[in-house]
Amino acid sequence: MTTSETRTVKTVEHPGHWATLRIDNPPVNVLDDRVYGELVGAFERFEADPGMRVVVLESADPDFFAAHFDVALTPEQNTAAKQAYARLMTALRSPRLVSIAKIRGRARGGGNELALQCDMRFASAETAIIGQPEIIGRLFPGGGALQLLPALIGRSRALEMILSGRDIDAATAERYGVINRAVPDTELDEFVDTLAARIAGFDPIALQDAKAAVDRRYLPTLEDLLYDVEAFNQLLESPETVANIRDQLAAGLQTRGPLEYNLGS
Repeated sequence: MTTSETRTVKTVEHPGHWATLRIDNPPVNVLDDRVYGELVGAFERFEADPGMRVVVLESADPDFFAAHFDVALTPEQNTAAKQAYARLMTALRSPRLVSIAKIRGRARGGGNELALQCDMRFASAETAIIGQPEIIGRLFPGGGALQLLPALIGRSRALEMILSGRDIDAATAERYGVINRAVPDTELDEFVDTLAARIAGFDPIALQDAKAAVDRRYLPTLEDLLYDVEAFNQLLESPETVANIRDQLAAGLQTRGPLEYNLGS
């Protein structure tokens, strides 16, 4: 087992062709240009490694898998984040790697969309909270949920999540199909790690061909996903949205306080 750490992402390479990427971006694991840049760097490195087959994505914070996209970025940082996320979406679609999200705590907005970009999602039955709260801030999802959620759970349930901005718990997420399974928290690590090791033990060409065949039928086009990213960023820059975000940040958004904990309540 080998371990490496960057500023916001810790990488652990396990024996048997699989690895873990652990997001650690206090105080609430917002997704910014640094996180996206380090994630895409890791995924692109793994994609070029013929010995790597499966990547598990998890959080170092039990309360926040990833709170949401960082709405306090400078224009330069936002551009860098957008470019890195486009590369990350491309890397996650590669048939060379199987990606699994292990969700504890809150996965909202861009945090949920990061998990949706993965091939599978397993969540703590007790602690996972999932939502798309962008509508609360005069926004709409811009990281893939507009395309991926309807494909997974149908139009009506996708609209319920997107237009209400309300959180759902792990049991509801499992019933809707947002996640594969809700697993008891004490069993989650063993369950996901065992699955990752099992998949990584199979023939890499067979894995690649199977994923590619499924993706041809079920994945939205990268062009459609990138269109949503651009539309989100245009809305993010509108005067009304800027004013709303300023008020939300002043009220405690992106801090470990009541607003962030209860954002989708």
